[in-house]
Amino acid sequence: MNKIAQAVVVAACLMGAGTAQAQLGGLGGLLGGAKSSGGDIGASVGTFVSQSAVLSALTSQSLVAINSAFMSKEDSAVIKAELNAVNKLTDAGEKNVRTKQLYESQSAETKRLLDSGDMKGRMATLDAEGRKQIGSALLNFGIGGLQAVELSKTGQALVGQAGANPMNLTKIMPVKDTLPLLGKVVSDSGGIIAGVAKLAQGAKIDVPKVTASSKPVDLAF
Repeated sequence: MNKIAQAVVVAACLMGAGTAQAQLGGLGGLLGGAKSSGGDIGASVGTFVSQSAVLSALTSQSLVAINSAFMSKEDSAVIKAELNAVNKLTDAGEKNVRTKQLYESQSAETKRLLDSGDMKGRMATLDAEGRKQIGSALLNFGIGGLQAVELSKTGQALVGQAGANPMNLTKIMPVKDTLPLLGKVVSDSGGIIAGVAKLAQGAKIDVPKVTASSKPVDLAF
């Protein structure tokens, strides 16, 4: 986890981040209920899954907001519709799967925009609304990225604890299924999101600092 943590710190620095602490506002106590001595960890797993869902939704929405700022109205409408459809799902399992798919597709699109130079060429031409959208999305992703480090540690601890009680082996599967996406969020924080933040700063876009009291902002786009 040291390399992961370092990657997030790099991303936070590029975004002008302040204190990078685990307990950031808006996402709640991500470590709550994770402590166990090998007993029934069902409640802790439930808490972990719920908190992971909140984090996944936050970062997915942030990517959609970033990408839509550089898309045509038609393409932007498509990904916004997908985001809205995912948000309306009531089945937790289906929602988690669709959120993961949305995150991965939008992460790939952000990378494409960065690597192709399209984002660099258009960042400075964004109107006031687009500039605010980018800054707010970077703030939200920064919060999610920092939290993903601690939540990943919690998930790994739960997996380790499950070995002390065979009855927990099936209960821990949702945690194992969630960890790869959390790792992706952390990796993207020090990769593509750091790249977006650097371009934004170069275009004189205000990127709010991520501090211990930071809370996600509403992305009305």
